[in-house]
Amino acid sequence: MKMCTKNLSILYLIGDRGLDLTKGEGYKIHVLKIIDGLKKRGHRVFLLTINENPLLPEFENYVTLRHKYLHFFFHRIFPFTGTLNSINVLLHIIKLNKLYHFDVIHERFGLYSYGGIIASKLLRIPHITEINGPGIEEKRLFTKDFTFMQKFTAGIIRKFCLKNTGHIVAVSHNLKKFLIDYAVIKHTQTVTVLPNAADVESFDKQVDVLALKASLGLEDKFIIVYTGTLQVWYALEDIIAALPFVLSEVPSAYLLIAGEGQAREALEDLALRLGLSGKVRFLGYINHNKIPELLSIADVAVAPYKEVGMPFFNSPIKLFEYLGAGKAIVATNLGQITEIVKDRQTALLVKPGSKEEFANAIVRLARDVQLRNFLEKNAKREAQKYSWTNYAGQLEGIYASLLQGNE
Repeated sequence: MKMCTKNLSILYLIGDRGLDLTKGEGYKIHVLKIIDGLKKRGHRVFLLTINENPLLPEFENYVTLRHKYLHFFFHRIFPFTGTLNSINVLLHIIKLNKLYHFDVIHERFGLYSYGGIIASKLLRIPHITEINGPGIEEKRLFTKDFTFMQKFTAGIIRKFCLKNTGHIVAVSHNLKKFLIDYAVIKHTQTVTVLPNAADVESFDKQVDVLALKASLGLEDKFIIVYTGTLQVWYALEDIIAALPFVLSEVPSAYLLIAGEGQAREALEDLALRLGLSGKVRFLGYINHNKIPELLSIADVAVAPYKEVGMPFFNSPIKLFEYLGAGKAIVATNLGQITEIVKDRQTALLVKPGSKEEFANAIVRLARDVQLRNFLEKNAKREAQKYSWTNYAGQLEGIYASLLQGNE
């Protein structure tokens, strides 16, 4: 095995059928940017993923595998048939390795996915696990609860995979602490915390802000922008509920919400009930390469989250993009957010669930241009720490240590 980390052949593996790369979710951007960053550093990256749609137009050099089901009554007795995907993954890695001779298997952790670990042992290829959430606890909280056997099996597989990987990359310190506190991993295991990042260079392109505002009919508006998915763990209802007070102090305020998700209908209903239809616009899904344009017209960018009864594991890509765009940010004082931005230095932070604090922060930024400019300048400078280029460089260092240890 070579120690040189230039021109590596890397398998990026997603063995979780729930991570559908045809959707415009944050994880898709995460995967795209990691692969792109590694390619820019001279590495060859091949993607292997479980995906219902075999075509992924935004990716190249990939194979998609269909989700396998047990048929008839077996599916009810043995409902976690996603484990069958791991066998398929294992066989495909063995076959693909004959063509691509992988130096590293980089796997994004997924429930029931053990094929990558087995392949790494059989083929003696170093394995890194990138983990963005605990999986089991998230599923129970945000989607359907597990049956006893599902939870039991998922727990065994998670411990097996995280124990046998060569290195763990956790997205936040909260997640690392959770994994150790709940005995998912041992405190002696090598864990690197790598927050998410932004394509900082994309925010340096010139945009005709006045023309863009005019095209949206927002020439004279104080524009508040949210970007991302509309899921239950975001507190967008707090922003909408705060808007009547904001409007009483700043009549020109206007809220743009970019994204799709299961909470959209409820949020639209809330805006309608509050009589805000003419002050809130739901833009729906926007291609990620258009986000710099949208943020260019923002006077304030918001990142609202709620407490959900478990540690805040998130590393919000939107936060890093707001920094990259050099925006005045109002964000919830939770988890990694407080590590990335500092109150009254690079953002204004508010208590979870406080509509009043969100409203007051937005009004303050509307009135205090000097503070807004101060936050914008600091945000732009802080963003340089969190580029996908730097992220890929840190991954390269982890690969180097794994390859050296595999000599």
